[in-house]
Amino acid sequence: MYLEVFKEPRGMMRLIQLLFAILAFSTTAGYNSTMKFEYRCKTGNDTGSRQLTVSYPFYMPDSAVESIVCPSTGVSTVQPGLNYPFGSYMSSAQFYVFVGVMAFLYCIGITVLYVVFEQVYNDNDLVPQIDFIVTAVWTLFWFIASVAWAVGVSFFKLETYPDRLWHQITACLGLAECKTKEYFGYGGLDVSLICGFANVFLWGASLWFLFKETVWFKRMYPEQAYGESDFAGGGPDPSGGSGGYQQKGGVETGAVAWKAVTAHLCKVPYQMKV
Repeated sequence: MYLEVFKEPRGMMRLIQLLFAILAFSTTAGYNSTMKFEYRCKTGNDTGSRQLTVSYPFYMPDSAVESIVCPSTGVSTVQPGLNYPFGSYMSSAQFYVFVGVMAFLYCIGITVLYVVFEQVYNDNDLVPQIDFIVTAVWTLFWFIASVAWAVGVSFFKLETYPDRLWHQITACLGLAECKTKEYFGYGGLDVSLICGFANVFLWGASLWFLFKETVWFKRMYPEQAYGESDFAGGGPDPSGGSGGYQQKGGVETGAVAWKAVTAHLCKVPYQMKV
């Protein structure tokens, strides 16, 4: 087992990505909030209370409040089909959770590969390339999911704001007076958005460290990949030849030849004088 990988950027980044992926999908899938309001019929002074609960997957018809009837007038204060907030946020919420769960599973799988099968990761050039490509694709997915979910949350807040919600409940526009007793809590949704965009940054930032593990980087920057001393002293040449060793050997051979020439020239005048 190669636990030293957690001291490297790629291993450390995977642990942080794992944590933020859990926070992102758990705060969204676990969201549940309730708004409570009281009403008083203007005729008959009948009073009562209702509550509107919203939870994942944010399918608004499931959040319909119970119809209210003022007995003195016999008129329903909540019309069928208008007793829940407008809008549809299910698709963006489910896609966001899907991206988070898959990112969580991938982080676990690739971390196991780093620790248990490190030799496979180092010996097979295809494995680091696949790791880099998957991370790049999932960075894009995180960005799309976060933007879509941010738009959904913005409209959700707008449609569930009490002043906006009263326009969707017929009674609160004239037949009854409605007053909010408990507001929706949006803190969990704000945390999920922060974690989503944090994941975009984390996955995008890790691309550089993963790119340095690929053969593409080793071909472009062999000195950094293998070390300047190793490359100059006959280390492995990513191009398949032995260019680094030949380069150093040529320099040393030239230096020795130059010393021999200068030594010979210095001896010539002395021999002629004698």
